[in-house]
Amino acid sequence: MAGMIAAFLNPEETLLHAGTDDLDRVASGLSALLRGAELIPVTALDEEELLNVPAAFTSWQVLLHGAALLDPDGAEDPAWRRLTIETLDAAQGALELAAQAAGHVSALAQLGLDLTRTERHGRLLRVELRHPHGLPMPLDQAERELRDWLTEGPLRDTLRLERTPDALRVLPRDLRPELAVNYLLSQLDAEFTLGVSALPSDAAFLALCDYAMLPGSATLLDPAPAEGPGDSPDDRWDT
Repeated sequence: MAGMIAAFLNPEETLLHAGTDDLDRVASGLSALLRGAELIPVTALDEEELLNVPAAFTSWQVLLHGAALLDPDGAEDPAWRRLTIETLDAAQGALELAAQAAGHVSALAQLGLDLTRTERHGRLLRVELRHPHGLPMPLDQAERELRDWLTEGPLRDTLRLERTPDALRVLPRDLRPELAVNYLLSQLDAEFTLGVSALPSDAAFLALCDYAMLPGSATLLDPAPAEGPGDSPDDRWDT
């Protein structure tokens, strides 16, 4: 694979969730621009969800926040799989407590949020809160309360909180997409690397690439918010 151009792309908010003429135009133009590159998705989506993205991914794939690293044949990289399982094993107790805390926050404040648990290799990987009608204010309140719970408790070194426009997620702190991208870069020997994303949580993997592309509406273009206790630039969504 030496001499190739590798484009690491998060399809969320770039190729997926278009819905308006302007975003559809951007997604179409981006697909045309990257047609000559090895297109590598870096996403929170799993294998099945990625099938809904209007793009042909025929190279490596970084899925589920970096928990799954698939080769061009669709098989998991053995070394990365072992590392992921070790990371998940170490975080199981903390993730179960986070699921309980997330459920309590939604119920006690009557936020009406849906809680989902995502597993990988028979282990809990992600705890996620969403509003059934996509309202941001209930998620804002849940984020504040869960961030305080995490910051003031003993699990701040084990878990991380990630906010996107429509979801709030609790994940193992040692499981990050940039770690998978960094590992993959050592395998590819690409001549040039390009990162594409609209999400602030992807800033770390974009920084690993030779060049980064941000859609004009990306929140990454906004001034960085002041950091508070327990906050980090790569897991905040500026609301």
